[in-house]
Amino acid sequence: MEVDGRMMTTGRDETAPGSTCATRVGTVDVWRAHLNLQPDQLLPLARCLDEEEQARAGRFHFQRDVVRFRASRGLLRHILARYLGTPPERIRFGYGPMGKPFLLEHPGFHFNLSHADDVLVVGVAHGCRVGVDVERVFSEVVMDDVSRMVLSHPERVVLGRLHDEERLEWFTRLWTRKEAYIKADGRGMSLQLDQIDVSTQSGRVRLRGERPEDWYVCPQWAVRAIPVGSGYTAALAAEGFDWRLTCVDWSSEAP
Repeated sequence: MEVDGRMMTTGRDETAPGSTCATRVGTVDVWRAHLNLQPDQLLPLARCLDEEEQARAGRFHFQRDVVRFRASRGLLRHILARYLGTPPERIRFGYGPMGKPFLLEHPGFHFNLSHADDVLVVGVAHGCRVGVDVERVFSEVVMDDVSRMVLSHPERVVLGRLHDEERLEWFTRLWTRKEAYIKADGRGMSLQLDQIDVSTQSGRVRLRGERPEDWYVCPQWAVRAIPVGSGYTAALAAEGFDWRLTCVDWSSEAP
């Protein structure tokens, strides 16, 4: 099928763990997985985490958050291992000034992850930066509290024309696209969300100029929707415009 004008293929991953299957330049892969795993599925994922990750997991107050963190980081390691041809426990991460993780030994290989509740998405690409975000559709209370801080003026105008249910889905869709963009860019929340417009031109990011009425299309980034199921919205941002987006569902079997 096609999403935002780009071909998307879906299917179950059949590559053996640890094998080399480096993604081609011009291709962005998005992996989808669920974090509500059985103990026998979680064990091999938690076992490959390094000391820093284990310590971070131990700082969560609720057990469900411990499980989700171990599962998401373990799945990330196993997914990356399939591309890099290295055991998942040997993958070494660094972190940018705003906390974005990267691969210390593979600077040209990019990834990003996000999860909402038990839904996980991981974006992987070679040669272009990527960012992903997934969210449960927001409540009206949340939308009303943050919309003026998050939405640009053009987006607020469109929001005012929509009915209640449409408004919630539309607002969440814009939020995920903005989050994906600022994560891909690497500067995160240091960027002002209300100075970013992702509603006017499909698949493009517009930034506000010096004057409130001046908007220009950012030539570097494209954004796409990621199908993740009812009640959730997800988006991907990546450098360039000629990349092919492929979605892969992680096997329900233990890695």
